[in-house]
Amino acid sequence: MPARTLYYPLAITAQGTNLPAYYSVTPTSDLQFSQGGVTFEPTAAQVTMANVYPETFQLQAPPGSFTGGVTIITGESEIAGHVLVSPAVNVAVVVTLYGAGGQQLGQAIVDPGTGGRTFNFPVSSSQAIAPEDVDGVLRGLVPPATP
Repeated sequence: MPARTLYYPLAITAQGTNLPAYYSVTPTSDLQFSQGGVTFEPTAAQVTMANVYPETFQLQAPPGSFTGGVTIITGESEIAGHVLVSPAVNVAVVVTLYGAGGQQLGQAIVDPGTGGRTFNFPVSSSQAIAPEDVDGVLRGLVPPATP
């Protein structure tokens, strides 16, 4: 656990993928992931999975679209990591870091046909979200599935 406790929401999205794929976001800086969630559209039980571990956020998604989000806990002045997409899909996979007030602090785009990339977003404590806002922010990032 970091010395200072600052919270930032991170989202990963893809819209209109052509095949089932595995996605992971793994930090390379001193941070950990906390609570999170994912919405898949459509869902396919045989290929749908989401895991939030302190050291990685993993998704197995069917063809279609998904939006996932996690809370980052850190005390560092940068949020860095790696995004993996396997196999590479036909659309961009977007990782976005947010801060207080929904401000976008950074965005990394995994181009179509690419298997991943690294990211590094500078942050300051003034950009962190308040601990009591974490749940509401995550609900805002990961919309409920449509029936």
